[in-house]
Amino acid sequence: MLNKLNQYLAAALFLAVFACAANAQNKTQITAPNGQVYKISGTDRLRKDEELVVCTLAYYAKNPTNQSGVDVLVVDDKVAVVQDRAGAVYLQSKPDPGAIKTENKGYILSAHGAARKWILANLKIGDAVKLGDVPAIVKNADGEIAPAASLPCFEGAYYRKVVSSFDAWTGIVGIVRLGTPKVDENRLSEKDRQPLDNFSVYMGGRAGDKEIDAGLTWGFTKDEQGNLSKQRNAWRPFWRNETWNNAPAEKKFYWSPGDTVQMAVIVAGPGKLRLVIADATPQPKRVFQIEFDAKTFAPNTPRQFKRVNAIDQFGNEGKPVQPTKAEVTGAEWLQTILLRGAGADAKQIPMDKTRLTDMRCSSEKHIVVTATDAAKGAEKIDVYGTPKK
Repeated sequence: MLNKLNQYLAAALFLAVFACAANAQNKTQITAPNGQVYKISGTDRLRKDEELVVCTLAYYAKNPTNQSGVDVLVVDDKVAVVQDRAGAVYLQSKPDPGAIKTENKGYILSAHGAARKWILANLKIGDAVKLGDVPAIVKNADGEIAPAASLPCFEGAYYRKVVSSFDAWTGIVGIVRLGTPKVDENRLSEKDRQPLDNFSVYMGGRAGDKEIDAGLTWGFTKDEQGNLSKQRNAWRPFWRNETWNNAPAEKKFYWSPGDTVQMAVIVAGPGKLRLVIADATPQPKRVFQIEFDAKTFAPNTPRQFKRVNAIDQFGNEGKPVQPTKAEVTGAEWLQTILLRGAGADAKQIPMDKTRLTDMRCSSEKHIVVTATDAAKGAEKIDVYGTPKK
């Protein structure tokens, strides 16, 4: 009888340990260092199209993946190896590097299709990886999902960003007085002697795994004879989806520091966004608008919208910011509105502090924000590469 009891206890202990291990593996999402998340479709099973799965080393050794995806070895919660088998075989025409050779520590992430693209865009060797459950959704009295309390900075630029929650938002609209850029004359490209810093004030958003930027960048202009300016000297419309795009180099699409413009990025239909930039006057003389593809902005997909004032650094995206004396000062958002609904029936909701995540990157010392009317999402913004004392 005692032996029988011991057998039951041993079996129960085994099941408890197994359950704990399974629960530890059975997480529902992965979070990258930049705050981006992706759904985990399963654990210790074969990967299907467009999926990201987690595998124990024991399962991975017995059931190696094929060459149509990417595998990642995570050890001590950090990326140790990224093996992009699909990239090697189908994009670079190289031999399949095969499954990752592992030791007895860590676990494997295996991804295909859109999940593979997410891995390559958001994870690199040395990055910290967090597996967890999808947090409970918190809504306010109006049924809006609350914004994140904080988000990590994306390296490579100095910027002030306010960003909404992922929700049923359909656009963002603002009125902004444009700032005055000042370049660092000691940070010039060896190739063309142009500044390695540039400036932008823009909106955009995110849906699924795609980020969209659209607004104004400090750019070159052409005179009436078609001659290109030697220096960047005007704010010009741009949008970035799969590629970088600019408005035509025409005088009617140039704005100067101190000009006040209305800017909007609005859902224009399934997989479409519309950018509008115009003089903030009753009868605007300068108006630019365009519809462009934004495939992930599909019906019933949660969407996030943002506005940003930035000092960008050429060739430095995703890397630590480079020291610079560049600055852009005197910008002021007079109003910021989030849209909920479509067309003329869309609700216009002030983007106040209850509806945004406040980001000041690379650190607060580079950003000076002066609230002018918080209830309207209004504030003055100065961005400094070298903090002012």
